[in-house]
Amino acid sequence: MRNQFHKPLTQLVSALHQPSQLIAGLSFAFSIAALGIAAPSALSAESAPHPVAKAASPTVPATAVAQLPDGVYLYGQSAEPEQLGQGYFVFEVTQGDVVGALYMPRSSFDCAKGSFKDDQLALTVTNSYDRTTNPFEIALDQTTNVATSTAPGKPAVGLEGFYRLNQVSDNDMRILNVCKKDVQ
Repeated sequence: MRNQFHKPLTQLVSALHQPSQLIAGLSFAFSIAALGIAAPSALSAESAPHPVAKAASPTVPATAVAQLPDGVYLYGQSAEPEQLGQGYFVFEVTQGDVVGALYMPRSSFDCAKGSFKDDQLALTVTNSYDRTTNPFEIALDQTTNVATSTAPGKPAVGLEGFYRLNQVSDNDMRILNVCKKDVQ
């Protein structure tokens, strides 16, 4: 069972250096060494998509720290949403602070909060089963130049190992709202 999830989880974030550990049956702990994806639950991944709320073209602000503009974002291991066996990260950015959820479709999810620090997104992730918290970093990817009316020629900011998805589903928003309440 471990090998079934090992490859997709290690591709999710380049900061992973150790294999995922199987905990409580199908539940994975989320830490620097492992991404917590819990056992299947009653979450429906079949919700109709809707546009990303408050989305803006990601650019590097005038400060030295790269970050995404305020808005709701969905990133995934796959360029397509709701692919079984693939990991996703739905989150909201507000003035550089991030609140979100890491999940696999038709599974439970773990909440995360954090902020942009230098060239990474530094998170604290709460395991949905035992409520333990673990630090986790996602490297920022600034390889693509995007010219916009407000920031001509600035590199776009993404999450290394993830594809940015343009549609956030009702279920993604439901999960995000649970995590926003959970971390307050």
